[in-house]
Amino acid sequence: MEATLEERYRLRQDEKVVGYARKIGGRTLFYSRDGFWWSGIKIEHNQIDESIGIYDIDRKMLHEWDIVEYRLEEDRDRLGAFLWSTKRKCFCIVDVKDPEIEVPLFVDDLQLFQPQDLRFKAYLFENPDLMEELGVRDE
Repeated sequence: MEATLEERYRLRQDEKVVGYARKIGGRTLFYSRDGFWWSGIKIEHNQIDESIGIYDIDRKMLHEWDIVEYRLEEDRDRLGAFLWSTKRKCFCIVDVKDPEIEVPLFVDDLQLFQPQDLRFKAYLFENPDLMEELGVRDE
């Protein structure tokens, strides 16, 4: 029996989060305004943020464009944003203070961050000055 693959997304209307979507088996779509109750009724949106497949310490599903407090070893006071790295071809945490630091989420299928290592702080797409500093655009 083949496992059913599920993809999750956050839906936005510009900078406002309007809901979430789940794609099961590559074709069946479900929508939710709160991430709890799901239906087949489409939610109008013009931006889609991909889930990175990891929860934070508060059990919040994390997505690209999220800013998180993260821990490397015992140092928890670091802030980073989940962004796609074209160099590494995967999602990474890009450090806010030093954008040269790109920490991949997985190495050889080993998850480097556990929920207790991450705490959601803000949306990067609501911080245009920080986006400019990091050299990214929300398209």
